[in-house]
Amino acid sequence: MTDAYFYLFNIGMLPIQVLIVGVMYPLLLNAERLSRRGIRRIQWITPSLSIVLILGGAAFLALNGRLHLGLLPLVGLAVVNAFVQSLLWFRGVTAEASGNPRWNAAIALPANALATVTLLFPFKQPEVIVAVMVGALVVGNLLLLYFASRAKIGAEVIAAAPDSTTRGGGVYWFFTKATVGYVGLTVLQSLAVILPPSTLTLLNVGGKIVGSIAATFVNAVMPVIIHHQTESMEPSKRFLRGLVGALIGISAIAVVGASVFDSSLLLPAICVGLWVVASTSAAIAQRMSFRFLPPNASRITIVAVPIVVLLALGSSLTPGFQLVVLLCAYAAVDGTTAALLLFTLRDRLMYWVLAATCAVLAAIWIGALLGAT
Repeated sequence: MTDAYFYLFNIGMLPIQVLIVGVMYPLLLNAERLSRRGIRRIQWITPSLSIVLILGGAAFLALNGRLHLGLLPLVGLAVVNAFVQSLLWFRGVTAEASGNPRWNAAIALPANALATVTLLFPFKQPEVIVAVMVGALVVGNLLLLYFASRAKIGAEVIAAAPDSTTRGGGVYWFFTKATVGYVGLTVLQSLAVILPPSTLTLLNVGGKIVGSIAATFVNAVMPVIIHHQTESMEPSKRFLRGLVGALIGISAIAVVGASVFDSSLLLPAICVGLWVVASTSAAIAQRMSFRFLPPNASRITIVAVPIVVLLALGSSLTPGFQLVVLLCAYAAVDGTTAALLLFTLRDRLMYWVLAATCAVLAAIWIGALLGAT
């Protein structure tokens, strides 16, 4: 049940991540600007694709015996939530490109707050609990979208966009990069379906931890440091070094605490800690590259992500395939992306930090596979 929720939610986020975050946002920062017409196309194509993908994801779950008739209301609510969420993300990301991080940083706050309140009600059927929770997400997103629309969030950025896009291939580079990256992550998540029940839930709990940290420290700060008028990357480099240093210390404490609580959590906790460092670094490095590198610099990460995904697919055919391997794969996608971009951005210190992170992840990955043979 929770596996179905997490899977459908993430499937619905895929067009948002590819088109809004992966294409529109970098082209609002880059010297090669996206046209007003292109922005409007993304505004309506994104929610339409979200609906199509959720319906396809529901069919995939049904074919694997993970979706029964009692979960059909969940599918319907997931479709509505994805549609509203897409429109909300469009406004938040558009404002973020102009240096206003408030709306995007708080994008999930009303929805998650209402969803948490629903857990206080004594519903007995698990299907009802999840359906009510997703319904609360819909209400929270609708409320925030209403206020964002009233405030005309993002309207100034759209009005200031050029009539036509400079023909430098930026749309295609960023679209390819985003598609390869997020589709690769979707493939990794789909691999969790073949593992024992609840694995997908545990994987998503780790993902939520990583995502919340990245959203808190990156989405709320980086738009102020990097926006379409930023001229220097030095403040971003200083912020990255300070944040990674703090996250390494916090992750080390969390790993010790998890291992004391339950020794079986040691390796997963280490993987999540490394994933936090890798994901945060990748988020900052990508924003720097959007502003200071040409769009074709995306090619350096387009090849790396499929390699990690293919290694994970190969690992799924072995007896040692388990949650830890998937956690390593997720973290490795972010780690390799961050390392390659930081090398191109000439930040050698942080490049070596991320290279070392990837090396540790590779060692844990191989050890997990060999330990079960």
